[in-house]
Amino acid sequence: MFKKYFIFIVSVFLLMSCNQNNDYIQKLEDPEMFHGVMKKLSDIIVYDIFSPPVASRVYTYPSIAAFETIRFAHPNKYKSLAGQLNSLKEVPIPEDENINFNLAAIHAFIIVGRHLIFSQNKIDEYQEEIYNELLSAGLPKKTYKASKKFGEEVAKHILEWADGDMYKQTRTHSKYTILPETKFWKPTPPDYMEGIEPHWKEIRTMVLDSANQFVPKPPVKFDLQKDSNFYNQLLEVYNTGINLTEEEIDIAKFWDCNPFVSHHIGHAMFATKKITPGGHWILITAIASRKANDTFE
Repeated sequence: MFKKYFIFIVSVFLLMSCNQNNDYIQKLEDPEMFHGVMKKLSDIIVYDIFSPPVASRVYTYPSIAAFETIRFAHPNKYKSLAGQLNSLKEVPIPEDENINFNLAAIHAFIIVGRHLIFSQNKIDEYQEEIYNELLSAGLPKKTYKASKKFGEEVAKHILEWADGDMYKQTRTHSKYTILPETKFWKPTPPDYMEGIEPHWKEIRTMVLDSANQFVPKPPVKFDLQKDSNFYNQLLEVYNTGINLTEEEIDIAKFWDCNPFVSHHIGHAMFATKKITPGGHWILITAIASRKANDTFE
């Protein structure tokens, strides 16, 4: 009798094991999982109206955190960025066999991104939504906890590195000083916006020795005399601008990455928010990635 009960219990256990929900594996291997979290960060960057330079920083550190996490799943394929990017040291080594590196990468991305934005509640809600979805799809609690723990370790490491890039210090520096000579940039109507990030050259570079390693050539000398190089270029821009075709206007609008655009109609004024140049290229990269059928990593 005991033997029969034993066989019955083992059979039930095996049947339950065969029917275990492993849908979470397919979800975590789907590159759309990462495209989704990147898109959410882009949406928040638009919502928070970060300037293009600051937005580039908001994209950079979470992306590096995700890469430094997931590369452990493919140690012979990907090399750490430590020692390649200025001041970045090796991230902690994973020690728990229950880690899912795709999930850990997403978690590291979210944690770092959360520290760099204003609307943190929006990414918190998104995180809760996708994690609940994965748990409902059979994600084991031990995998969930181990992956989050390692993601947090990497995120902490990357945030400490980011904290030394001089960004916080530049928040206390003076704003752009308007210079009187005509050749210098001035705020223009109707918004008279301030000069953006005049101290950005002080931010720690990623691979260059400094912002002075490659000094750009000076612009064409300011000269409003007819037939001067400056005048001819100015006239070319003006004539092009007043004779645009509909297609050229569409192209210009496509590449217009001003994150905050005001519209003036008579005495009425309203504003629209758009992606930054960095966000534009992030979306183009997503298109290229999907067309190439790239995997998650």
